[in-house]
Formats: sequence, structure tokens, C-alpha cells
Amino acid sequence: VVTVVLTFVLRAFNAPDGVLTPAEVRRLKAALRLSPEQERYWPPVEALLQEIGAQQIALIRAGRQPGEALGFGMKMRAYSATRPLLSLLQEEQKAEIRRRARALGFEAVAAAI
Repeated sequence: VVTVVLTFVLRAFNAPDGVLTPAEVRRLKAALRLSPEQERYWPPVEALLQEIGAQQIALIRAGRQPGEALGFGMKMRAYSATRPLLSLLQEEQKAEIRRRARALGFEAVAAAI
């Protein structure tokens, strides 16, 4: 569920596959069209996504896979950060997240939403 917000169509923007970039985080937020109530819960999600993206870039530079940034500890943190927002999302917003997750190959994330 947590990794849900990690689901962006990065390939279309020349980002390495499965890597969160600051631009992708902004695009996700814009695509979700958050209500004012939902917007209140975005800052911790955004901060987490940016942290994951930075870790992914560091892993790539070290010759490792970006998916390694999504270990159990990060997933637990992500769950805590995203749960309040996810509980307020409308079905079409969740569908957008699922679509982006599947485009990145995160089928398990898409199925959990």
C-alpha cells in the first residue's frame, strides 16, 4: 500500500526505470488533483517520495538496482506516511495510482490499492 505513491510513469520522461525524480513527484500530485482536505496530507508523502528517489539515485550510482530502496523498513515508513492520504482518495485517484504503478512494473503495489 505504501509504495503506492511511488507509481509514476517514469519511462516517458527519460528517468531510469522505476526511479522517482522530483519532477515525477510533482506530476503525480498534479495528476491526483488533490482536494484541499487531501492536500493537508500530501507533505509527508512528498517528503518520503523525495527521500526514496534520492536513495534510488545513490543505489544506481553504486551499481545497484533502484528497487532496493524499497526494503521492509522503507515500506513501513511509507505506510505510516501515506495511510492518512490514501484513506481520503477517491476511486478515480486510486485508479490513477494503480495505472502508474502498473506502468512501472509494480503490479503488487497496484493490487494492494
